[in-house]
Amino acid sequence: MIRPEPIVLVVGQCFETKNDYDMARKTLSREGIEMLRAADQHGAALRICEADPAVVLIDLTLKDGSPLAVADFCNYRRPDTRVILLRGGNLMADGSLFAHVGNAAALVSDQIPTGDLMALVAFHAGRRLTPA
Repeated sequence: MIRPEPIVLVVGQCFETKNDYDMARKTLSREGIEMLRAADQHGAALRICEADPAVVLIDLTLKDGSPLAVADFCNYRRPDTRVILLRGGNLMADGSLFAHVGNAAALVSDQIPTGDLMALVAFHAGRRLTPA
């Protein structure tokens, strides 16, 4: 499905600071990508149904609910949506996570710089970031 204005859904605490979140949102906005946020599993499920996101960025340390349940629900309701999982650490470092999350596009460390993460998100949303 081609989305004229892609939407990215951020689930959980994917950014260390509000400043990082604001920078990410501004970076994506310049490329015509809208960034939405969900704090928990329930909110993510509602946003996935309502917004049809191109990319869902999920914090694997999600406090309220299960991040894998969010990924599974996304795979069921929006199989074309790319899922990027953040803060994996050693979780399924052997790549087996991709067998469990059908539309997983990437598993990245929380050490990734915000700019690099946004470039990855934009790529999976079908856009390319232009230098600021």
